[in-house]
Amino acid sequence: MGQKMKFKVTGIGDGMRSDSVAGKHKIALDEPVSMGGKDSAIDPLSTLLAALLGCENVMAQLIAKEMDFDLQGISFKVEGDLDPSGLMGNLDIKPYFEQVIVKAFIDTSESQERINELQAAVDLRCPVFRTLKDAGIPIENRWEKTTVLV
Repeated sequence: MGQKMKFKVTGIGDGMRSDSVAGKHKIALDEPVSMGGKDSAIDPLSTLLAALLGCENVMAQLIAKEMDFDLQGISFKVEGDLDPSGLMGNLDIKPYFEQVIVKAFIDTSESQERINELQAAVDLRCPVFRTLKDAGIPIENRWEKTTVLV
């Protein structure tokens, strides 16, 4: 078993906005005006989806090297569906994503079978993906080759 990595974030809340620091990086979060914020920064739930996108990208890069996979580029579209009445106090509604959909577009000379192999390895090892999946949140992940028009 390897040495554990420690992650630490500190922050201060001011109304709906929070300003956090992780190492030398600053992170601002706010809510849209419709949720009582000032829309001065990205909202926490979109940040969670961005973290999923970022984690999938990092893992794809690492695993592609391990597999000798020709990964020339990758882009993502990540969406999450949530009923806001749950976080607003309706205890009959779950206050988290009901479903998350990840679509990855791979720029590669590899076959769809190899893309599927890369995706399966990423799904297995990506900490953010696994956190959501293992928490029981339905997460759909579709990876496909980017079509280049000649």
